[in-house]
Amino acid sequence: MTTSDSLKKAIKKYQEKNPLMKTYWNRKGGARQFILADLSKDTKLSQAINENRLQYIDDLKELRGDIDQRLKDLQR
Repeated sequence: MTTSDSLKKAIKKYQEKNPLMKTYWNRKGGARQFILADLSKDTKLSQAINENRLQYIDDLKELRGDIDQRLKDLQR
C-alpha cells in the first residue's frame, strides 16, 4: 500500500509539532523490531539472531525481566 503525498505531509507536520511522541514511537518500534524479528527473512538482524540464537533467547528473557520490573516500579 502506498502512502499519498498529502498523508506523508500531514505525518511530517505532526511529527514536527510533536517531537517527543516521534522519539517515543521510534524507540518503541526499535524494541518491537528486535523482539518480533522475522527470522525467515534474509536481513542482517535475522542473520545475526540465527547465528546467535542462544544469546537471543537469553536477551529476550532478560528483557522480559526488565519489563516486569519496570511495570512493578510504575504501578507503585
